[in-house]
Amino acid sequence: MREYAIALWDSWPSNLSCRPSIEECQIVMVDGRDVGCVTVERHYDHLWLDELYIPTSQRKGIGSIVLTGVIADAERVEMPLRLSVLTTNPAAADFYLRHGFRIRQQTAERLYLEVGG
Repeated sequence: MREYAIALWDSWPSNLSCRPSIEECQIVMVDGRDVGCVTVERHYDHLWLDELYIPTSQRKGIGSIVLTGVIADAERVEMPLRLSVLTTNPAAADFYLRHGFRIRQQTAERLYLEVGG
């Protein structure tokens, strides 16, 4: 994500929060190997996909499989699933739009997306 943040803000913002631990993350494994993580937060009126990170296994369908499961979880609890992507990362936006998300709000820095609900 660093490259997209730098493209947007010209540097890595010191106030950008980074996760202090991976306790809340679900590790994504393929063939017994850790390939990424996913983090979903439950709010009173929606689920928030905070992180879907598959750095070394992109374009192999793994992210789609994980995302499909997260969308199914949101449907099961009858809540919309929301997330945001940086506007400098159009590939991420395209990925989520292909999976049925719609743009809920847009700022100069972020697209806020939602599916379900």
